[in-house]
Amino acid sequence: MIDGASDFWRRIVPPLAAGFAVFLLLLRYAVRHPAPPPTDVRPSWGSYFRYLGVTVASGYVAMLAIVLVFHAVLARDHGALRSAAAGGAALLGIAVPLFVLAELIARRRAP
Repeated sequence: MIDGASDFWRRIVPPLAAGFAVFLLLLRYAVRHPAPPPTDVRPSWGSYFRYLGVTVASGYVAMLAIVLVFHAVLARDHGALRSAAAGGAALLGIAVPLFVLAELIARRRAP
């Protein structure tokens, strides 16, 4: 629970402001660099798994960095990193097979 105004400014405001700043930067980048039109060529399974592995690893490391900075350092919740590591690994164990299944279904439906 939040104990007072100083606790509010330390626990709530930094992650909220940082998230908003990242959102604004991503929005600015997207406006200045529009995405190219999609192609009809599907990548090979090897390149798909490489893409999936890089995406999963970088997302997991970014999530742990966010928890480390905002929960372990600023909010002084030292159990948060261990909990995030275990919970994130469990989510990856669920999400990665679902993404592979979705890609398999999309490839079978494609002409």
